Amino acid sequence: MFEHLAKFRNRFLQRNSKGVAREYINKMTDEMQDRLQSKRRDCDVMHGKDTGERNESTYFKDRIAVPYSSFIMPKLMKDLADKDPDIQWKAINTLSDGVIINSILSRNSKSGYDFVRNITNVFLGKRYKIRETTEEEISVLLEIFIIIAIYMNGAKYILKSDQLVKALYEMIENGEENSSKAAEILAFATREYDNVFYLQEHYNAIRKLARILRRNVRAYSNPSALYRHLQWLLETFPDVGVKEGLFEILFTRIKNRACNFHKYDLKCFVLLLRCPDGQKRFALIDGIKEIYEILVDPIRKLDSYENVVYAIMTAMFTKKITLRCSQFVDLPRLITQLAKDSKETIMQLYCFQVYFHM
Repeated sequence: MFEHLAKFRNRFLQRNSKGVAREYINKMTDEMQDRLQSKRRDCDVMHGKDTGERNESTYFKDRIAVPYSSFIMPKLMKDLADKDPDIQWKAINTLSDGVIINSILSRNSKSGYDFVRNITNVFLGKRYKIRETTEEEISVLLEIFIIIAIYMNGAKYILKSDQLVKALYEMIENGEENSSKAAEILAFATREYDNVFYLQEHYNAIRKLARILRRNVRAYSNPSALYRHLQWLLETFPDVGVKEGLFEILFTRIKNRACNFHKYDLKCFVLLLRCPDGQKRFALIDGIKEIYEILVDPIRKLDSYENVVYAIMTAMFTKKITLRCSQFVDLPRLITQLAKDSKETIMQLYCFQVYFHM
């Protein structure tokens, strides 16, 4: 009987392993199964041994139960202002989920502004040590501001708080632990042109960013969100960037080949070439030669040459730079090679534009 049953065990293997005895195949599969289940057999729970207390999830313990209705905001605001740190921490964690924030901001501008103002008061109180706090609480509060900034009207509420904006720039300038999150908030807050104009007009944001970058020009890297924030500003105010000294700062970082300079520093630098003053300075320092050297550098290969070609394309809008480019005889060949990269579609468009001006 057992021999008859052995025919049907592991039938697929038996059919595809001709010349091997079915008993041997069954034995090998049993050994493999035993090996895979050995850890389960050795488990303390299987043998009824005491494994101590199990770690339970703290998700619901760290959050407050709130109704999804008009009563939610008064409840959260009350708990945020509570002197008990545990209650306040639960309210902060509840807000960090993001779903509640969208429902609050979508009602009307008054409730949205009041909500952001209350969160700002809590953040500033913890930021300047008026209340007991931890870095984790500061981090979660910044994440809440990121969610607010992503929302369509949230950025406007953030930018209306002078103390909050100053605190965010201060965190970046001091290189604090959560400076990257502060930069994320500002980057999301400047996605719309109205916000860019407001930020520059009321806070002189480009001057603040120039001061931040000037403090350590040779820094190996800066938060990527900081450059995104700067890009939004320089797209509208390239002339202000040149006046504040960003041309020299960014060009120095490009020459020093800072970390990911071709993704961040070079992109911001190219935006400065959109104004006449930037074009003049670029021609004066023979900047196209530096760009060309990046292109032909045999030692340090870049993962993307998109912004390098973008720099050449933008600079060639002046006749002087176009004539200077003609002196690099192998430049057309290099551009042709880059244009063949089908994965870099944007770079291909830049290459065609460079050909048009050659």
